[in-house]
Parts: sequence; C-alpha cells; structure tokens
Amino acid sequence: MGHPVHCVHCAPTLIENMYEHIMDTGADFSPLVDLKVLQPGGAALSASIVEILTSNNVNVKTTYGSTEIGPPFRSIPHTRDNPYCYTFRNLYPDSQFLKMEEVGEGYFECAVYKGFELAAELWEGKDESIPYRTGDLFIQDPPGSGFFILQGRRDDLIITTNGENTNAGPLQLDIQSSTKVINKALALGHSRPCVSLLVEVQEDFDPSSLSTRIEIWNAVQQINERYPLHSQILQSMIYILPEGSTLPVTPKGNVKRKEAEGIYASEIERLYSDDNLSSSFTESSQESQESLSEYLRTLISTVAKVPAESIEDWTTLYSLGITSHTALSLRSSLSSYLHRPVSLGTLFENPSISKLVAVLTPPSTPTSSLRSSLDTKDPLTEKVNRIISDLSADLKTWPRSDPSKAYPKAEKETVLLTGASGSLGTSLLVTLSASPHVSKIYAMVRGPNNLQKLHTSFENRGLDPSILKEGKIEVLNFSMQDPLLGLDIDTYYTVARTATTVVHNAWKMDFNQTIEEFEGDCLRSPFPLLSLPFPLIQGLGANFNPHRHHVPPSSHTRRPSKDIRLHKQCEHLHGTRTVLSFHLGIRPGRAYWE
Repeated sequence: MGHPVHCVHCAPTLIENMYEHIMDTGADFSPLVDLKVLQPGGAALSASIVEILTSNNVNVKTTYGSTEIGPPFRSIPHTRDNPYCYTFRNLYPDSQFLKMEEVGEGYFECAVYKGFELAAELWEGKDESIPYRTGDLFIQDPPGSGFFILQGRRDDLIITTNGENTNAGPLQLDIQSSTKVINKALALGHSRPCVSLLVEVQEDFDPSSLSTRIEIWNAVQQINERYPLHSQILQSMIYILPEGSTLPVTPKGNVKRKEAEGIYASEIERLYSDDNLSSSFTESSQESQESLSEYLRTLISTVAKVPAESIEDWTTLYSLGITSHTALSLRSSLSSYLHRPVSLGTLFENPSISKLVAVLTPPSTPTSSLRSSLDTKDPLTEKVNRIISDLSADLKTWPRSDPSKAYPKAEKETVLLTGASGSLGTSLLVTLSASPHVSKIYAMVRGPNNLQKLHTSFENRGLDPSILKEGKIEVLNFSMQDPLLGLDIDTYYTVARTATTVVHNAWKMDFNQTIEEFEGDCLRSPFPLLSLPFPLIQGLGANFNPHRHHVPPSSHTRRPSKDIRLHKQCEHLHGTRTVLSFHLGIRPGRAYWE
C-alpha cells in the first residue's frame, strides 16, 4: 500500500516463523529492527526468543489483557532499552475495580470488578461482588514495585508433593524453542513427586529413533540448567509421543492441558509408577561387576555432582545436598540396578553408602566379603566419621579468613566465658576476676535462673559468690544451639563488639548419652563463636594467657588421617570430643580451619 510498517501485532507462532526464516537466511534482523514495536499477543512468546530479538535491538513489547477486559497492563517503559517484554505495570493504578490480588505464596492474579471501564458485560445473571479472574499468574519483582512479570496460566502451576512450585508455561515454551525436533511439549506433575514431560516431535523426525531421543534429552538438559532443581526434568520422566500421535491444541497453538492429561492418562501413570525404572545415569548391573557400595558411590557422585573420591561410606546424602527431587534419580537407578523396587523411605532412612548396603544386601549372603567388611566396622568410628564429614562440609561453606587482617590490641581484656557454672568455669571466673588484665567477663550460663544457678555453684564449691556483685562479671543466658548464643540481638551486638577473647568451656556432663546427642549442641557450639572477631580458647584444660592472641603458622599441627579409627582410650566422650575437635581444626588456644 506504499506505507512503511511501524508495528506488527501477531501470534507468537508467527514471530517464531519469522525468527527461523531470519536465521536460515543470514541472520539479518534489520526488518524487525526497523519496526517501532514488535508485539506478540494471544499467548506468550518464548523467553529465549525474546532475549535473542532484544539483544539484536528489536523492540519487543506487548500489552496484557483479553477480549473480556481490554488491555489494562503494558510493558513500561515502551522503549528499546527495556528488554523486558513481559514485565507489566497497571495503566489504571487508581482504579478500585482493577487489582492484582495475591492467590498464593508470591503469586498474583488480575481481578476485574464490575465497574471497570474496559470490561465487557461479564456479570449478567451473576453475583456482581465476585470479580472476573483472568487465570494468569504473575510475580511482583521487585516486591512492592508495581512491576508484574507474567508467569503463565493458573492451570499451569505445578505444585509437587514436596510443596515446591513450578510454572509449566515458561518451562514448556523454553523446551519447545530449544530444538527443531520438538513441536509441542507439556510439563506435568501437579500433586506428583516431580515434573514430567510429554513431547510431540515435528513430523519430519522419527520419534522412535535413537538420534531423535538423544536430541530431545540434550535439549531438556540445557533447559534444566536455567531452572531450580525441583523444576528440572529427569530423563526417565520424559514420554515421547509415538508417530501419528499429537497433543491437542487451541486455535492459538496452546496445548489443552486437561484434554491431554485425559488422552495420555495411562502413559502418565506409567511415568510415575515404580515399574518406570529406566536409569538416567548408569547401565544395568548385569553388565557390571562393581560392588554395590562402589555402584552407589558412582551413582551418588553423578547425581550430587561431586567427585566420587570425596564420598566416604559414612557421608550422608543430606550433606551432599540430595533433595527429594534428586532422590528420585537415585531410586530409579538403584531399583534398575537391583531389579526390584527401592522406596524413597529406604533412601532417607538409610542416608549413607554403608547403611544402604547393609539394608539392601540380601540376608542370604551374610558371609559375603562386603557384608563381612561392614559387620567388622567399629560402630563408634562410623558415627564419628559421619559427624566429622557433616561438620566439615558446613565449615567449607564459610568464607576464608584474611590472615593479614589484624585487630588492635586491647589495653584490657573483655572475656566471654561459656560453661561458667561448672567446676572449671567457676574456677576460671575467680581467676579472671582477680586479674588486673581483665576489665569485664561475660559469664554464659544456661537457664532462666542463671544468676541463682551460678551463685549456688559458687557456694557448693566453697567459693566466695560476692565477686558476682562487684560489677566485673555479667551473667548472661546461653544456648549452645542458637547462632546468637541465646542472646537478644542488641545484647549479642554488644558482646560481639566489646569482647576480645572467648574461653569456650561449655559441655554436657551426662555421659550416659550417645555421641549423636552431643552433636547438635556441644559439637556445633563452637561454630557461632568462631564467627566472632576475637580469639577462641577451646577445650578442657586450655591455658588462659591474656597476652596471647596469635599462634604462628609454624605451630600448626599436622591433621590426622581422613579415616579416624578410635582406640580404646578414646572411646569415652571427652576423648571422642578431642578427636572431633582436632580433626575439624579447632585447636586449644585458637580457632583454626582449612
């Protein structure tokens, strides 16, 4: 007609066709760049294509609305330098008839009330107080900003049985646009343990061929990297429709979810059945002579993405970051290896190689070398090594300290003393309060009546409790399990700012308890103290020296070997604690870890 085109408003499928044509003919985006705006409508354009277009200076913007309510939301600003096509602002922010209402944790839905000027006659014969809802879900990012990002249809929200949310819309679009092999994809998994996928291939490809299946899995793996772990799709949870089968779609090209779930109900059930045991990671055990323990080590290494040599027999799945989602991979592969179902409960109740081997090895082979080696292992050694593994994993997440950083030397010491009510603690209080080098002592005592408890402890040991009233000693409540030491935030700040040395002396004295019962408080109690910016004196019998603030690097003691074997003299709890503290790098007289 002789007039230049300034705006193109069309369905996403047409834009996808334009994109494919441009890529097939030299990647010249200038026809789209010359447009003032390219506006997809009717459905969401794939995020990956939006990103490619905007990176080539194409101005991709759109409005949000429908025939029933008009377009009350728009991409703002509407300029090329804004790459966010599906981030909208309300064009009628003062209207009481148009609201974004929260419908779930962090999710919003557009609600239109009778009286909105763009709305059609939607309330004829209906309750006028009930709003019309569009069925689309948004998140507000940043929170409270008024910018809403479209996530997909409400029907597309997948909530798996572990409570995690996955929005199927963007996931499906990204998978569809990731390869020319896939025509349509449908993500499923609501009220199921994980997300699954139905795939319809393009008519030019054979869905039964190995090359097609490999191409689809490679594409899914690439998309998985963009999504959180609970939204990622396992290879065993993909069903590729056979030749001639299709996913039902609307005139706009969107897959009809409910209809597809009905058509392929039996195939979906098989995906989630215990019989679906194809492994995503390893081949069947019939072709492998490796032991169950080594198979588990290799499998866990693959799933957790950590080196196999770093996984000990006692290393727990939890310390490796195994979740309910990745546990499904373990269950699938392990069941295939053993040729029998393995439940998720078995994995979570026996979360280490040694425990899994013990529970999965048939009783009929008690004399096997594997079972014999397990039976001869020292139970206490196993427990200690497991605790060391867990605590060491926590310490590795801490930022490394700066050895060049020095704190100014205080004229007088302010000492934080834990375990102040015990026999050693009360003696330390007497010694420290009499020292001219100490100006103040924070006496950490557990319990609500901590001052009275400390007073009684002094009297029972024949010590003079009057020093508790001289002002040098401040008695504070103490919790070994609390990162703030059981203090309120203001008191904790004051202690952290003013204390110059901590003497960590707290320890439970009930020797009838097992070592596991000491893990949560006694063994973890140094952690919050290690984060404080002052020297730590740790362990029974530590010598207090108010002038000693640094141990030269040359005095670092060589670490013990990785596999701790406890001798008889170490089997009492104090000896075990010494082994644990030494292996973790907590030395008497200092705090140190690698």
